[in-house]
Amino acid sequence: MALKNIYEVLNDFKKVKTKQERIDVLRKNDSWALKSVLQGVFHPNVKFNVKVPNYKKVDVPPGMSYDHMTSALQRAYLFQEGNPRTPEGLTDKRREELLIQILESLEPMEADVFVGMLQKDLKVPYLTQGLVNEAFQGLLPQS
Repeated sequence: MALKNIYEVLNDFKKVKTKQERIDVLRKNDSWALKSVLQGVFHPNVKFNVKVPNYKKVDVPPGMSYDHMTSALQRAYLFQEGNPRTPEGLTDKRREELLIQILESLEPMEADVFVGMLQKDLKVPYLTQGLVNEAFQGLLPQS
């Protein structure tokens, strides 16, 4: 079974009606990328220090973009406050350029998910820290 894009998982999540069905959608689509996005959104110690710039959304069919979410998430540390992996001397201007490159390399809906993570709001009803903790125990600190 092929892994779904994160936006596809979130769309499936929006379609179901009960709390258990929502948890099942998350568990059924368990992946490093999904968990990384959820940590980016809900973990209180993950803070992003970048303003989302204007960027051009690519016009490509699903699955045909230059890059994918897994690769983009591996560079998310560049936008985190105080991440020790961030290169010394990385300027705000260069950080913005890197973010534009990442966003313009993703499918538009995946770019929206990445932006939502950076803004700590995926705009998905019922997707909460508590629900994520139920689906993936230990992923986030208990609130």
